[in-house]
Amino acid sequence: MTNTYLRKLTLALLAVAPLLLATPSKASAYADPGTGAFVYQAAYAAFLGGTYYLRRFLDRIWGKRK
Repeated sequence: MTNTYLRKLTLALLAVAPLLLATPSKASAYADPGTGAFVYQAAYAAFLGGTYYLRRFLDRIWGKRK
């Protein structure tokens, strides 16, 4: 059983090793200045939407307050 496991592990490593060697070692990425604004806008919208739905959920549980 151990011999079969080691053989499968060795074959898996031999299959993955060329893929790891073929990938670039250093990747340079570029993010334009609008990306940060988009992230802030998405976080703000998620917060406002979450509070809206939380309030609707709580109103259903406790009933509408007048």
